[in-house]
Amino acid sequence: MPAYAHTANGPEGEPLPESSGQWQPLATHLRNVADLAARFAAPFGAAEEARLAGLLHDLGKYRPEFQAYLRGERSSSAETQHAIFGAAWAAEDSRQIPCAALAIAGHHAGLYNQCDIEGMCTKHILRIPETLPTLIGLLENELGPLSSLPPPPSWIVDAHSAEFYARLIFSCLVDADRLDTAYWPVHPPTDTMLDATRLFEAVHTERTRKTSDNPNSPIAPLRNRIFDTALDRAALPTGFFSLTVPTGGGKTLTSMAFALAHARCHGLRRVIVVIPYLSIIEQNAAEYRGILGDDIVLENHSGISPSPDTDEEEKSRLELVSENWDAPVIVTTSVQFLESLFAASPSRCRKLHRIPRSVVIFDEVQTLPAHLLAPTFNVLRELATNYGTSFVFSSATQPAFRRCAALPDGFLPTELREIAPEPDALYRQLRRVTYRLPAPGETFDWPTLAARLAETPQVLCVVNLTRHARELWEQLRRILPTDEAPIHLSSAMCAQHRLALITTVKNHLREGRPCRVISTQLIEAGVDVDFPEVWRALGPLDSIVQVAGRCNREGLRPTGIVHVFQPADHKQPPGVYRSASDQAAITLAALGDPETAAEHLATYSDIFPDYFQALYQVVNTDHAKPGEATIQEDRSYLRYREVARKAHVIEDSGTPVIVSGDMRGGQWAGPIIEELRTRVLAPGQRRFDRNDLRHLQRFMVNMRHHKFQLLQTRQLIHPLLPNLELYVLDTACYHPALGLTLDNLPPDDFTV
Repeated sequence: MPAYAHTANGPEGEPLPESSGQWQPLATHLRNVADLAARFAAPFGAAEEARLAGLLHDLGKYRPEFQAYLRGERSSSAETQHAIFGAAWAAEDSRQIPCAALAIAGHHAGLYNQCDIEGMCTKHILRIPETLPTLIGLLENELGPLSSLPPPPSWIVDAHSAEFYARLIFSCLVDADRLDTAYWPVHPPTDTMLDATRLFEAVHTERTRKTSDNPNSPIAPLRNRIFDTALDRAALPTGFFSLTVPTGGGKTLTSMAFALAHARCHGLRRVIVVIPYLSIIEQNAAEYRGILGDDIVLENHSGISPSPDTDEEEKSRLELVSENWDAPVIVTTSVQFLESLFAASPSRCRKLHRIPRSVVIFDEVQTLPAHLLAPTFNVLRELATNYGTSFVFSSATQPAFRRCAALPDGFLPTELREIAPEPDALYRQLRRVTYRLPAPGETFDWPTLAARLAETPQVLCVVNLTRHARELWEQLRRILPTDEAPIHLSSAMCAQHRLALITTVKNHLREGRPCRVISTQLIEAGVDVDFPEVWRALGPLDSIVQVAGRCNREGLRPTGIVHVFQPADHKQPPGVYRSASDQAAITLAALGDPETAAEHLATYSDIFPDYFQALYQVVNTDHAKPGEATIQEDRSYLRYREVARKAHVIEDSGTPVIVSGDMRGGQWAGPIIEELRTRVLAPGQRRFDRNDLRHLQRFMVNMRHHKFQLLQTRQLIHPLLPNLELYVLDTACYHPALGLTLDNLPPDDFTV
């Protein structure tokens, strides 16, 4: 009887019989996956090992037990497991660390710890040693003789380099397997290649347009100088670069121009822009799409992750369409990028193989999570040294990433090359604001602060907590006329809602209309708005300076005013954020009285290296709880599941749900949901594909897992489609001005 890899499903997910002719032959699947995996691994010289992993990954499906399972003659059980057979062959053939074996064993259930592989390969119920020769014979009869695994690459010099190399082989295998499964019986679409020359010309044209559109801007000549200096340095060898430019200096356009010119010089494959806040992603992705084209830029910020497989024979419909970054320009979040570097799950790791031979721009790099700096820098150095990847650290408040006792994986002075002209001089030339710092013991309660904000027609106030934003918004709303209602921005809103409101803010500011905005820290970096006056609750020092970039941004006023205040309710997010706020207060106090400290803050950039250096002395840069190994220690023993458990940017980054209800000033997802559910399918078309997922992510909002479970219990979230792990939020839980509300309370804070 023929051996199959998969049964077939119709467009609605219904099973098709074997007689339909749509079941995929196992030999076809193995050959397709091997070819794709080899193609994905070729840019970093691992095609041969990836090809063998592709040929072997479903070796166990030749067993009669598995074929009986496909035909419905038996249920899934331990005897129908299949991934371990190819892993056993690869582990036996490996000359050093079994990278291919780890990839094969985990291609459904996720990367295992290396110490678990040996026991799995000798599992008695599967009789692996006795069965393996027969299975290899069946495979070679259909696909030809297997070659031996190649020796490890020359750059595998320690356990950390081996750990990451195995991740990349795993990524290539998982992406190839999911693509072939999702698109069978047709071939997956080919990737759009980066045309760096054409895209660079588009960015250069946009620079010219912006200059001509703002002929009276005193900042335009400085922006052009920064742009041109960065381009002059694009031919430097690949590696690490810093772009230290004060807010409003044109970092977004300059960093992309440098990346494209650098990619053109060195034949790099894509540009990946990593951004901390969704509000910046929405704006920057829209700007890049307008310059480069919709088909060039992929926006990836959805935190959707399929549930872990309880049965290795089943693939989630959601996992088959999980993101793989198959575009020339990627705009993503710090959470997506960093957690993918350390993840164990197939859906998270699937995109990793796209990073080698790319340019990665860390926008607002000062927001990199301090508790992950040591393992992050180790992996970034691995990518730069052995995989031809370049990194651009872009910020107005460049942190101190130099090597020291608190940061042993930091950078040597010769490693991190500046591409902006004379950052200290730029800082003084681009001064546009005057700071007003609080007097000792001075605090503001919300009614008093609301009264002060009401006196100023156009003002932005940034606070530390979602709860604070809502309380202050409500106080201000009570004392303002209805036609001057304040605008609220926070992580309780979906991406589309925030983008629509930020567009409204820009229009009001441009037209001179009253515009009072209460926001959490998501607006303080990268959002192109220009207020005459800004208030910022005392917080991290870089946050204070970043929010000043939303004040007098174009320098068209003599000065802007930035008030730093301490709320009477001075509660802050826990962890590093609170430590950074405490260190900010210490740093400002050391600068002298409030007036002297304010002047120093406005004119000198040299306070930030010392501030960050002091912060790294008091926070753990390699996250570990007392009594636990560090992430780097777990990596050295290839304990992938322990690494994944610890390496979270946010402890509970939440579960995304789709917002279907109306949102003030913006589109809503109701028509998209209705079209999906009633779509008339063409022959071969599936009900839900990756394009649908990419479209819907703009209408998703995250909630803590326990709140998600509560809404499930109350039947306030509903499946988008049957058998799909995506849920739609009941309209009663989403306020048109405030976003997600549960029991009339704002949700917990997400600080990144």
